[in-house]
Amino acid sequence: MANERTFKAITWLLFSIICFDLMAVHIRYLSITYTPEELSFYRNTLGLFPSILLLYFTAELSFKLQDYKIKQWKLAFFRGFIVALAQLLFYTAISKLELATVATLGQTGPIFIVILAIVLYKEYVGVWRWAAIFIGFLGTVLVIRPGSDIFTWNSILPIGASFCYALSIVTLRSFEKDISNSILYLYSATAAALG
Repeated sequence: MANERTFKAITWLLFSIICFDLMAVHIRYLSITYTPEELSFYRNTLGLFPSILLLYFTAELSFKLQDYKIKQWKLAFFRGFIVALAQLLFYTAISKLELATVATLGQTGPIFIVILAIVLYKEYVGVWRWAAIFIGFLGTVLVIRPGSDIFTWNSILPIGASFCYALSIVTLRSFEKDISNSILYLYSATAAALG
C-alpha cells in the first residue's frame, strides 16, 4: 500500500514537473507578444477556474459566503500575493534569460525552504542538510557568476521567484490543520488574480 502511494506521488510529481516545463516554454513563446505582467494576470485569472472545479469535486462548493471564511484570511491572501509576485518574477526571467538558466536558478527553492524553516519555525537542520545547502549555493554562484562579464541582474529574477515560491510553501505550516486545501487554494488563486 505504501509503495503504491509512493509510486503515485512520484508519478504526479514528475507529471507536474513536465507541465511546469511546458508552461515555461509556452510563456517564453508568448513573451514575444505579451508582457510578463499581462501573462501573469491571464494565468492568475484563469487559475480561478481550477480552484472552483476543485471545490466542486471535493463537494465544498457553496454559494454561501460564510462557508469560505477562515480565521487566517490575511495569511491566505498574503500567500496568494506572494505566489503572484513569484509568477511575475518567473515570467520576467523567462522573457529575459535562456530557459536553461531560468530552470537552473529556479532550483534554489529548497535552499530557501530550509532557511525559512529555520528562521520562521526554529527547525533544527543537521550537518548533511547544511552541506546540501552550501553545495546548492555554490551551484547558484557558478551559474550566475557574479563579477564576470556574463553576470546580469536578470539572473536575480528566478532566484527571487524561488524565494517567493519557497515562502508560499513554508507558510502552509502556519495554517490551522482543519482548513481545507480547496479553500486555501481558492484564497491563493483569488489573491493572485487580484495581485
